[in-house]
Amino acid sequence: MPIIKSKTSKIRGLNEVGRYAVGVQWIDGHDSIYPLAELRRHCPCLECNGAADGELPLDSRRLIQLSRVGEQGVFMQWADGHESLYTTHQLRERCRCAYCIPEPEKPVTGG
Repeated sequence: MPIIKSKTSKIRGLNEVGRYAVGVQWIDGHDSIYPLAELRRHCPCLECNGAADGELPLDSRRLIQLSRVGEQGVFMQWADGHESLYTTHQLRERCRCAYCIPEPEKPVTGG
């Protein structure tokens, strides 16, 4: 039976996970972990346009600020001075957990 991803894009909690990722706890009970390098690589700003190629310098992968912007956004300031603003919808669509992106050779089993 396929798992249906909720359309809820409201955040219950937001936190840094170590030095390398951001964790989002969604109001529908789903949890997502986003590696910082991937968030920076897919930054939706006009300058980056979601497509940073090549190796990212260390300062481009290190957060100095992470905060919610109302109910619909997440702001990130990077150590190199760049700023990213993701909508909650954009973040939810970027989730690459086993529930959101099923892997046939590694099925997710229900409890």
